[in-house]
Amino acid sequence: MRLSFHTTVPAPIEEVYEHVTAVGPEGPVDRALFAQKYGEPIETEPDGAVITHDPDDEDEVFWRCTFDFPTQRAMRAIESTWADREDAFETVRGGTRWTVTFIPKTGGLQGLVQYLYFQVVGKYRVGVPVLSPVVQHFRRKARGDFDAPPDAEAGEPPSQGA
Repeated sequence: MRLSFHTTVPAPIEEVYEHVTAVGPEGPVDRALFAQKYGEPIETEPDGAVITHDPDDEDEVFWRCTFDFPTQRAMRAIESTWADREDAFETVRGGTRWTVTFIPKTGGLQGLVQYLYFQVVGKYRVGVPVLSPVVQHFRRKARGDFDAPPDAEAGEPPSQGA
């Protein structure tokens, strides 16, 4: 069973990929940001996959992360019940289509309930917080809002100097 949602981001595929994954054509664009997104890298496999350790509040999760710039990222939870995640990026009219797919490791009745919940409620409770910040980032970037003072970006009037 796969649970997925998608959006179109108004930006070139390479920029969207780097923003979402923190990985560019030569690897991580910023080591600290990479560790923040995936956990601490502990091993790089011969095929380029990176094993990371994410000491979550409740679980310690090890991830096997693979990156195929600029079209795909896969995160597989190693020896864990956490769902795996795949992100796919493709160029479309108007920007980049970004699809996020979760692959739960549950089956049977629990899997069916999880699937139904995702279709009715979860797609929006999970999808919107994941996708919207990226879309908004690139919309602000296209408008040139990143040149504005930080408080102007938040819709506040500019601060008065002392």
